[in-house]
Amino acid sequence: MTRMERDRYPSNAWPTPNKGGLKAEVAAAAACLIAEEGLDYASAKRKAYARVTGGKGHRISKEALPSNEELENAVRDYQLIFQSEHQPARCRALREKALSLMRLLADFSPMVTGAIANGTAGEHSDIHLQCFADNAKALGIFLLNQNIRSDAACLPHHRAGHPPVEALAIQWMGELAVIAVYPEVDARGALRPDAKGRLQRLDCLGLQELLQHKISPQPARERAPEEHETR
Repeated sequence: MTRMERDRYPSNAWPTPNKGGLKAEVAAAAACLIAEEGLDYASAKRKAYARVTGGKGHRISKEALPSNEELENAVRDYQLIFQSEHQPARCRALREKALSLMRLLADFSPMVTGAIANGTAGEHSDIHLQCFADNAKALGIFLLNQNIRSDAACLPHHRAGHPPVEALAIQWMGELAVIAVYPEVDARGALRPDAKGRLQRLDCLGLQELLQHKISPQPARERAPEEHETR
């Protein structure tokens, strides 16, 4: 974000060095890196921390780093301020492409996750799916029979402490799609909302209903006290 861009908005529209502390500054800088450069959350946090602190003589303090939830909210705020003219359309296009791929992979119980599921998908976002099968070979053979070339990869399990899972990367409708393959037993409870009522994954029906504006994958952001109307 350039100084000129920041000057276009009221001083309370975006975190400043004297508003919200170091964590808020890191979250704002990381959100910009994610939205504008496509960095993943972990890399964005580290790079943003180095930028904010000057990168000299500072050890990364966990207390100064925003949580993934805080960073996701910062990305939403950044997109609302700086990318409102094109981000919603880009997110919808990715959701439509993801739904098309999920329908093709219906036998593998596909679920979409990441930025497409939570609504922060942008210019640099890819399609991330989770499928369920005994192993990735069955999915690879299926894709081969559809004349779709795939490259093998390995991804961290979405649950901490679990071994990595196999994944296949393909090109789909001009987008990179990464399909993680989990054991079928892992499908149990995969669609349950978390403790805060947020859906981390959407199946075909859920994504279709989202595109039809019947559901929201995230609870509405609470308005700050100063945003409430006074009576």
